[in-house]
Amino acid sequence: MGLVEFLRPAKKVPTVWWSSPEPMTIRPKWPTMAILVIGEFLFGLGDSLLIAAGIGNTPWTVLAEGIAIYAGIWTIGEATFLVSAAVMLLWIPIKEIPGIGTILNAIIIALTIHV
Repeated sequence: MGLVEFLRPAKKVPTVWWSSPEPMTIRPKWPTMAILVIGEFLFGLGDSLLIAAGIGNTPWTVLAEGIAIYAGIWTIGEATFLVSAAVMLLWIPIKEIPGIGTILNAIIIALTIHV
């Protein structure tokens, strides 16, 4: 396989055993949901460890931290959720519908950072 072939985009999205047959379903299979929840929790845990260590944050967390500090009434977790909710509200004019993964992303990561 040459370099050009290696860098060429995939023609279809690869699937694994926990992949949902319907990508935008509101009720995916339980293994799909379990992997999603575990992954979101680990992401939130990593984000909260970065915040606690003070060694730098992800851009989304920097935005939420700035809003939390500026407002003075929210925690970083609450600000993360509010930013996520605001972004999802901005999807309304472009008629984009969030999936269950997007909604759980906002909730689980914000809760993990908050705790």
